[in-house]
Amino acid sequence: MKMECDVIRDLMPLYAENMVSESSRKLIEEHFSECSACRAMYQDMLQPPPEVQFSKEPAESFQKYVKKKKRRFGWKIALITAAAVAAFFLFRLAVIGGLMAFLALDITFTPIEVDEDVQNYHLYMGENADQKYRNKWGMDETIFPAEISDSGNVLEYKMVYYNPWDAQYLSYLTIEYDDAEFAAECSRLESYDSTEYIGYYSVTGFAEGTELLAMYADSYQGFVYAIKTPERENTITYVEIIFCNYFMDLEYAEYMPAAYFPENFDASMDNPYEEMMEE
Repeated sequence: MKMECDVIRDLMPLYAENMVSESSRKLIEEHFSECSACRAMYQDMLQPPPEVQFSKEPAESFQKYVKKKKRRFGWKIALITAAAVAAFFLFRLAVIGGLMAFLALDITFTPIEVDEDVQNYHLYMGENADQKYRNKWGMDETIFPAEISDSGNVLEYKMVYYNPWDAQYLSYLTIEYDDAEFAAECSRLESYDSTEYIGYYSVTGFAEGTELLAMYADSYQGFVYAIKTPERENTITYVEIIFCNYFMDLEYAEYMPAAYFPENFDASMDNPYEEMMEE
């Protein structure tokens, strides 16, 4: 029991930062239900020290701290660190068994999920989406169609999800409508209460000839929008680029045509907008 408690206590800081996998979370919470000592220790961990004056600005997350260190010391140091982490967890594998080591390693190596099957659209969009795709940092996705109609001709679809430390989403959907549906959809989008977006992440607008129909932008979390491009008639492209901490770990330009991005959009590491906002 003591070894199990030691493992759970090692994972408590990651659990508090919401940085463990779903299976790890269930394991920890089951242990809390059985072990009053670990449960009390976790509650003590969550309590702030007395007479602390809190800033109104959100504290820098552990995830962001790790990202900054990775950028500051370069990929060579990051690789050395990764090797050390791997060696540490291999040791844990030998000491406490494969399950707990795997639970720790699964937060280190995270795949990029890409889905281009429009039949799965309902899994990623709207109130009935799968749990991990549902909230998307509170961004408003109602610019996207609630569902794909049978009469609409889907020309392109891609959903990209990446969560190495913080969840990041990139999606685009291009639909060709008949005349009546196109007019109705343009009317719906043009009645949307669009937000300001110029200047966010260095954005200056859209390419000449591209018409912005609706925009929901957040100065921290990114963009959801719909556009008409000049080369396609009766066609609308819906896009969402959602992330946090002022930059994306995801190499976003590899996953969506350049014409669908706002002009001068820059969410790369150490982008000018990030530096300005963090000052």
